[in-house]
Amino acid sequence: MGEVFAGRYELIDLIGEGGMGTVWLALDRKTGQHVAAKVLRQSDAGTLLRFVREQSVRIHDPHVVAPLGWAGEDDRVLFTMPVIRGGSVATLVGDYGALPPLLVAELLRQILAGLAAVHAAGIIHRDIKPANILLDATGTARPHAYVSDFGIAVDQRAPRWTEPGPISGTPGYLAPELESRGDLSPAIDLYAVGQVALTMVSGLRPGDRLYPARPADCPDSLWRVVQSLTAVDPGDRPGSALDALDLLADPELAWTASAMGDVEVFEHVSLEPTVPTRVHAAVGEEPPAPLPPALVSPSAPTSNPVPSPAPAAPPPPGPPTASSPAPAAPGPPAAPGASATPPHSSHRPWVGRAVALAIGALALVGILLIWSPWTGGTPPQPPTSPPPTASTPSTPSTTPSASSSGSVRPTTTPSPSVSPSSTPLGTTGSVTIRRVVLSVGQPCEFVDVGQIETTVDGTTVSCERQPAGGYAWVVP
Repeated sequence: MGEVFAGRYELIDLIGEGGMGTVWLALDRKTGQHVAAKVLRQSDAGTLLRFVREQSVRIHDPHVVAPLGWAGEDDRVLFTMPVIRGGSVATLVGDYGALPPLLVAELLRQILAGLAAVHAAGIIHRDIKPANILLDATGTARPHAYVSDFGIAVDQRAPRWTEPGPISGTPGYLAPELESRGDLSPAIDLYAVGQVALTMVSGLRPGDRLYPARPADCPDSLWRVVQSLTAVDPGDRPGSALDALDLLADPELAWTASAMGDVEVFEHVSLEPTVPTRVHAAVGEEPPAPLPPALVSPSAPTSNPVPSPAPAAPPPPGPPTASSPAPAAPGPPAAPGASATPPHSSHRPWVGRAVALAIGALALVGILLIWSPWTGGTPPQPPTSPPPTASTPSTPSTTPSASSSGSVRPTTTPSPSVSPSSTPLGTTGSVTIRRVVLSVGQPCEFVDVGQIETTVDGTTVSCERQPAGGYAWVVP
């Protein structure tokens, strides 16, 4: 965010600089509109008077830029104007050099129309030059020009605030009579318009040229207007801006669809400043940490796989419950080598993580509801195999036999096949603890982690996770 001036105008980007101050693209927070804000460079009395004069100009004409408002903060002041986005005649000549004659004639008509409104308000501009003729960004369509910057303008009908002093204006565009008599009249603005016309037809600034000969592609009718406006004697110039407009009414200078030639008025001021956005995949971030094994969905691939416990036998089929998720509708088969999980955007790594957490949580709730003895569910019966011992790998529990010492079916009901010699510490018949443990190394479940039990031979054991994966009863 840029500097906020007077709590209202946010200065976004510097778009121009002049003798009295700087011009910024700004956002008016009160209206939500973009404006051009001219910030006063100095705060001496004379400069403040010029500032007040400039911001007070309220000429409503299609070819005049009038101030919108002003604000002050501490020792600084600014005033705002509409944003004109196509640069100026100075930038256009800088981009293309000499401009096509019919384009010059059209721009002169619009400049003189705006100047006629200024003079009708009793104001002498005094600083007509290419940089103060602004343009809409019209591309190759008909241009639209504005007279701007009334910083040194004089209202002929208002009292003079300062005594006559040094000549104000831009060298090369000052009328000759200013040096001899210091006269302030509409004629000095017309002379400056003629010098602007010479810059457009020649592509050269006044300091880089003498009075040029007529360019080969410049019609006589246009050249006569230029010569009339730049006459040394103000009496030889048109009597007013409207009189000069009449000289441009020649049909030879009428606007045509091809008048722009190869010239295009580009957009020089964007109303949507680019704000850099952060792209996670482009800045070399560390990949997200892997989720705990119990929270990772079996179908969700991970870039950092970790060992997982041995898969438990599926629960017996039964009617769906409110806590069990509905089966997903079958979809089209995946292409060979394609992931079964839809990819997620690298711009939002939390999305995939949240999905994996949700799936893992649902799976965990389902396991607890199905397998926990408090729910009354009955575990599935594992296939028959020899009972495990302390020296054999952990495998699912098996059906006991009479010759298998200490073998007991892992159920919550007594087993008639347990011999008295294999029962724990003073019990007879069968073991009646919550979950019967056959021996050290017997597989256990995730829900039993940390649970302390006693084996049939009297050994105290605890359910712990194994380094190679899975869970087993071990001596703590």
